[in-house]
Amino acid sequence: MVSLDQPEEKGLEEQLAQKQKRQKQALFLLSVVLLITLAAAGTYTFYQYLDGTLFQERCSHFVEISEQGTRVIESEVNQYRRFSEAAENILAREDIKEREDISDCLEEIQASLELEQSVLVAFDSSARLYTSDGVNSHWRDSAILSNGKKSQEIVTSLDYRGDDESYLLFIKQLDTPLDAGEGVITHVGVAVDIVIFQENFDEDIFDGESHVYVINQNGRRLYRHLCAGGFIDDYNLLSALEKYPFIHGGTLEDLREKTAKRSKAGYEFHYGEEPYFVAVSPVRGTDWTVLTFVPTKVLAAGTTAFINTAVVYVSAIAALVVLMLALLTFFFIAKRGDQLIIERQKEANRLLKEAADAANAASTAKSNFLSHMSHDIRTPINGIMGMTDIALKNMDNPDKILDCLRKIEGSSGHLLSLINDVLDMSRIESGKTKISREPMDIRQVISHCAAIVGGQIQGRDVELVEEFEEMSHPYVLGDELHLRQVLINILGNAVKFTLDGGKIYFRAGEICAEENIVRYYLEIEDTGIGMKPEFLPRIFEPFAQEDDGTRSTYKGTGLGMAITKQFIDLMGGTIRVESRLNEGSRFRVELPAEIHWEHEESKEVEQHKVNMEGICILLAEDNELNMEIAQYILEDEGIETLPATNGQEALKMFADSEPGFFDGILMDVMMPVMDGLSATRAIRALKREDAETIPIIAMTANAYDEDRRRCLEAGMNAHIAKPIDGENLIQILAQYIRPN
Repeated sequence: MVSLDQPEEKGLEEQLAQKQKRQKQALFLLSVVLLITLAAAGTYTFYQYLDGTLFQERCSHFVEISEQGTRVIESEVNQYRRFSEAAENILAREDIKEREDISDCLEEIQASLELEQSVLVAFDSSARLYTSDGVNSHWRDSAILSNGKKSQEIVTSLDYRGDDESYLLFIKQLDTPLDAGEGVITHVGVAVDIVIFQENFDEDIFDGESHVYVINQNGRRLYRHLCAGGFIDDYNLLSALEKYPFIHGGTLEDLREKTAKRSKAGYEFHYGEEPYFVAVSPVRGTDWTVLTFVPTKVLAAGTTAFINTAVVYVSAIAALVVLMLALLTFFFIAKRGDQLIIERQKEANRLLKEAADAANAASTAKSNFLSHMSHDIRTPINGIMGMTDIALKNMDNPDKILDCLRKIEGSSGHLLSLINDVLDMSRIESGKTKISREPMDIRQVISHCAAIVGGQIQGRDVELVEEFEEMSHPYVLGDELHLRQVLINILGNAVKFTLDGGKIYFRAGEICAEENIVRYYLEIEDTGIGMKPEFLPRIFEPFAQEDDGTRSTYKGTGLGMAITKQFIDLMGGTIRVESRLNEGSRFRVELPAEIHWEHEESKEVEQHKVNMEGICILLAEDNELNMEIAQYILEDEGIETLPATNGQEALKMFADSEPGFFDGILMDVMMPVMDGLSATRAIRALKREDAETIPIIAMTANAYDEDRRRCLEAGMNAHIAKPIDGENLIQILAQYIRPN
């Protein structure tokens, strides 16, 4: 029998322990490698899924926007079709004795139709061309006149002009040929420079990197939207795309098929080393198709950060799960607890699935929001366009036109509120919203909001009950604008969801005052339709709406209460809500504010109509439509206006005028050549007696607080946000300009 002494036995035990340790370490490392491989594969699969989902979302969004450009083309085509039909109707009633009179007749018709940037043309049975600018020559494309089509549009050049430009020619065959002395007029049409499309496209869309083509069914290029940077110059776009591989959405053959079937679609392909999106959008009423190209990096500017963040989060979760599973695996291998390892692995898989489900839910919520916004924005736009069309067809019916205008005004206000909600939410999430500290009388704020709601319920059987307590400290430093928005949001919901026969209670009072801080409560209660208990925890979430089935009745973005909650949080307050379905809701807001001890008692100013006749205003505005609106409002009050289309022109007009000639300046901010802020600084720096004193008032679509501050810092006296309120504009002018 062999025996081991104590040192040898101890050495063998140490060797056995080291061997077991190495085995455990090997098993642990093998488990870690396996788990890391699985996590990497899962993360990659999730990334691929997310990339495909975001492609579909970006593609849908891109196709929607490109369709807006297509609608511009459709609008232009329909407009000039109507002009050609009108020219046909007028020409059919003319009595033309001599061939030489045809051009004069066309010129008169063109003047009556106010076709300033177009040429009116006519063709006789011998394919001779007559134009409103006095041309009489042979038309080379005579086959177009004999193809039997009643109306048609072609892209061609007008040879007699010799300018190498392309023109869009709308031709209408006369129902009854017109005898014109030596010839018989068979066709009439309108020729317009194809640059009309260029003028109507938004140059800033997609950061100015979009390329737009109009092609026929064979792929032949009819028009190309000129923009910075080179792109496809081939004559046939469908043939040119054969050189570039498609990577998402389908193949070139799919694109050809969509073009032939007049369907919209979107694809992604490689143009050289850079990926591009292309949207296919048919022009209704023609055989044309619009192809819009834009670099993928432009469309992915927002979603790239989103997908990267999502992948980082999923990777981090996967890494934590791997570490956790590795530790558990090592522990249970050592303890030989196989069943517990399996259970832990199942739990880890559940966590991974929950993470993936959360990411999918976020993507779905965003997609649903885009879908809802598309519906909600299109609804008032459809009302505006529809009522405009009805008004144009009833020009001899003043009552019908007035009804259409009122409905257009309502749809425009609804559209503006939707856009404002989205912009407010975007600014809040980006951290750009700041709370100001300016003197205000909270009683006036409450009273003003009550007056607005009173106007909203006029004509309805809804009662507004005001229960306002006396306040010991009404003068405070706070943000009046955002406080008004909070109250109007809540009161507006109460009006929207309270049926006729109901009541709205508006209560306000002072809770307490300690040192320099006073705390108020503001409470709005209604007897409306109320909310379900399960919806209340989600009421302040962005895009949250209780029931999609009520969207057609109670329209909105689902952002109003989220914006309200964010504003209240920024002001340091709290909001609570109680509601019962079919019984009503109650919102209670509590807000702190700093007491303004050095206040001055506000004096009530009697409102009266201001006589502004004889005032002369320099109006700087680059947009023709906005210029026309402002001139109408001012001239309706007897105010003389002198227009300037950019800041440099406004500066020159003021500098060249006699001191005191202008009583004030209305200045747009975003203008070409020189913007309004630069023009204001230059005017204030002029060496003349009225340069520092003349009132300069900003009239701009830049409507936020920082925009107002920049205007005042540049030397302006006041700020008016677009859309322009005529009464507000006149009242502000009256504050700074003394009527003659």
